[in-house]
Amino acid sequence: MNVNKPKILIVDDEIRSANLLKINLQEKYDVIITDSPLQGLQVVKTYPIDLVITDIRMPQMDGNQFIQELKKINQALPVIVVTAYGSIENAIKSIKQGAYDYIQKPIDLEMLDKSIVKALELKNILQENLQLRKKLQKYEEGSGIITINSKMKQLIETIKQVAPTKVTVLLQGESGVGKEVFARTIHKLSNRADKPFISVNCGAIPAELIESELFGHEKGAFTGAIAQKKGKFELADGGTLFLDEIGELPKPMQVKLLRAIEVQEFTRVGGTKTIKTDIRFIAATNRDLEAEIEKGNFREDLY
Repeated sequence: MNVNKPKILIVDDEIRSANLLKINLQEKYDVIITDSPLQGLQVVKTYPIDLVITDIRMPQMDGNQFIQELKKINQALPVIVVTAYGSIENAIKSIKQGAYDYIQKPIDLEMLDKSIVKALELKNILQENLQLRKKLQKYEEGSGIITINSKMKQLIETIKQVAPTKVTVLLQGESGVGKEVFARTIHKLSNRADKPFISVNCGAIPAELIESELFGHEKGAFTGAIAQKKGKFELADGGTLFLDEIGELPKPMQVKLLRAIEVQEFTRVGGTKTIKTDIRFIAATNRDLEAEIEKGNFREDLY
């Protein structure tokens, strides 16, 4: 094994797929492949593996069971799931088990490489974080929230599991319960902690100004637009955007927000240039969004 290159283990019962992936990755990484999850676990126990790429559907154990066993060996080991059987349910299940990312076959190699780079960066942060948590265990292991309430402790543990991933988070609860505190904690425990945390209260901005507030505007885009202005999306690039009271967002704006979240790009009001971003989204609301969907006030696809 090359000691200078990051070491990647690929586990896929379709050995041809694993070999093809190895060929594409071996210039930058030291790659080991196996068609057996059980052998893969043995490899992780034997060698200092930096990252695992695994399929979901395998005969000995499925990918999610494999991830569970991997995390018992090394909690900080990042895992990227690749599979031809993609679904939102599978993706959510994999993320809950501790996967960093979920990519459908046929694999976009550029997308995979970006995911690998970020996952390896996260691994280093997690290792440092795990050491810190051991020292600060009596103070809720670094979450910054001290409590003796058992339900609150469970919530803190959930936050710790979610924070290192890139999934969008929705916080629901009555006004005043501290949703922004939890949002900031998620950001603080993520690999974006040194990047911006931008908060916007969707219910406090007039409907006619919300698009400009989120996406910014160009000079002359409307009356009073005397200069170019960056929006919250642009300011949050690389970090976290906290959309507080998202249930108050007007429906026409919900459509634009949905697209911006899905494709991670937007256009300033009055502009033509598409601006790409890398943002972790956290939303909060005191409304029952399922009830708002039934009333026609909130888009189901955005929810």
